Amino acid sequence: MDNTPLQGIQVVELAAVVAAPTAGRLLADFGAEVIKVEPPQGGDMLRRLGEMHYLPTEDYNNPLFDVYNTGKKLTAVNLKTEEGLKIFHDLLSRADVFLTNTRMKSLEKMGLGYEDLKKLYPKLIYAHFSGFGLTGPDKDRPGFDTTAFWMRTGAPGDIVLPGQFPARATYAMGDIASASYLLNGILMALLGRERTGHGTLVSTSLFNAGIWANGPYVVNTQYGHTLPEDRYEPWSPFSDYYQCKDGKWIAPFAKMYVRDRPLLAQVFDMPELIEDPDMENVSQMKKTGKIRTVTATLEKRIATKNSDEWSQIFELNDIPYEIIRHIKDIKDDPQAIENGFIETVSYPDRETTIPVPPILYSDYERKKFRPTGPVGEDTEEVLQTLGYQKEEIAQMKERGVIQ
Repeated sequence: MDNTPLQGIQVVELAAVVAAPTAGRLLADFGAEVIKVEPPQGGDMLRRLGEMHYLPTEDYNNPLFDVYNTGKKLTAVNLKTEEGLKIFHDLLSRADVFLTNTRMKSLEKMGLGYEDLKKLYPKLIYAHFSGFGLTGPDKDRPGFDTTAFWMRTGAPGDIVLPGQFPARATYAMGDIASASYLLNGILMALLGRERTGHGTLVSTSLFNAGIWANGPYVVNTQYGHTLPEDRYEPWSPFSDYYQCKDGKWIAPFAKMYVRDRPLLAQVFDMPELIEDPDMENVSQMKKTGKIRTVTATLEKRIATKNSDEWSQIFELNDIPYEIIRHIKDIKDDPQAIENGFIETVSYPDRETTIPVPPILYSDYERKKFRPTGPVGEDTEEVLQTLGYQKEEIAQMKERGVIQ
C-alpha cells in the first residue's frame, strides 16, 4: 500500500538540467505522479552531461541524471507539432501542478504562458523556475547555477581572502538549494488551493534564491562590514578556520564569546582574554584592532597540535567544532550511513552511493530509488491512460510526434 504523503497529486514537468527537475524528483519521491516531458531525439541535456563528470551516461546507468529524475514517468513529446501540443494539453487538463524552467517567452509563444493556462485550467498550480526572475531587464537571459546564483550575488569573490582566485562552487549546489524554495512554494500553493479552490503562479529564480541565501551579508554590508574579509579580521576569532599540525583544518564555533571567555582562555592558554579589557567582547577587539593579534595567536596555538588532539579537547570542553572533510569521504561517513542520508544503488558496472533527499517522516514513506531508462520509456503507457489507442500511438511515433 502506498504510504506517501503526496499520493494522488499529478505533476507535468517540462524542465531540463537540475533545479526544476530536482523539485520534481522530490515530489515524485513522496508520492506524486510526475510525468517528465522531454523532447524526442536526445531528451533532457542532463542525460549527456555526466560525461563531463567522468560518469556513465547509458540508459539504466546514468547516475547524474538519476539523482534528479528517479521515480518519474518518462515521456517524449514534440511540442513543435500540433499533435504534440494537444497531448501536452491532455496532460495538463488532469494535472495539479505544471513544473517548468523553460523561459517564459518560449512558453508564451506556444500558448503555454501562465495567463493562457489560467483560463483553461483555473485549478492548476503553475510552478516556474528562471535564472533572473519574470520581470526586469534580465528576465529573458539564460541563467545557470554559477552565473545567476553565485556570480551575480557576489559569493565567489567575497568568500575568499583578498586577491585569491574566486571560489568554484561544486556542480549544481545553487540549483539544488533553489529547488527547495520552489518545492516549498508548490506545497504551499497546493495547501492554499484547498482553501480557495483556485491555482496560482508560483515562481522563484536562481538570482532570488542566491540573494536570500546570502541574506545576512546583504544586510550587514550596508552597515560597514566589508568583504572579502581579512584573514586576521574574521567575524569572530573563535568561529573561524585554523590549520592543525597535521595539515588538517579545524574550526571551533564558540559563538558566545563573552559567556565562554574564561573557558577559551584556559583551553587555548590565552590569559590575555581575561586580563585585557580590550578583549572583553569581539566588538571591542575590532575597535582596538586587537582582533588581529587574537586571531594570529590562536592560529599559532592550534598549529601546535594535530586535529585529533584538538577534537578531543573540544569534545571534553563541549566546544562546537568540525574538521574540514572531503566530499569523496561522504560515502563512508558513519553518521550519514546511520541516518540514511545516503543509499547504495546497484548499477550494471558498480554500486554507487547516492544522496537521499533531506526530508524524513516518522509516518510516511519515500519511494525507492530506481535507475532511469531511455527517453520516452513511459510514453506509450502515459498516452494510453489519456485514452489514446495503440495504433494511434504507433502512427504518432512514425511521424516523430512522440518517442
